Amino acid sequence: MALSKQDQAFYEEKLGWKSFGYLFAATTIIGAIMWPLLLYIQDSSSGDTSKWTFNVVFDWSVIGFLLGSVVAVLMYLAFKFLLSMGWLPSRR
Repeated sequence: MALSKQDQAFYEEKLGWKSFGYLFAATTIIGAIMWPLLLYIQDSSSGDTSKWTFNVVFDWSVIGFLLGSVVAVLMYLAFKFLLSMGWLPSRR
């Protein structure tokens, strides 16, 4: 079933640039913090934390930031595609 004009307008408003900015900020910050943290926890559980320096943490943070940015763009484009196809649920 196709989306009504009100539903279409609602989703277009929700998928604006402001929402993309929030999504981008959230995924990149989470990626920059959680990626090195999870890898450190993995190395810590095996007892191999001697190689961790500031440069290693910085490099893994940059990789997490880039991964978060790719995830944000893919999520945004996926929902834009779903909106253009009319496959999002109606709000009623």
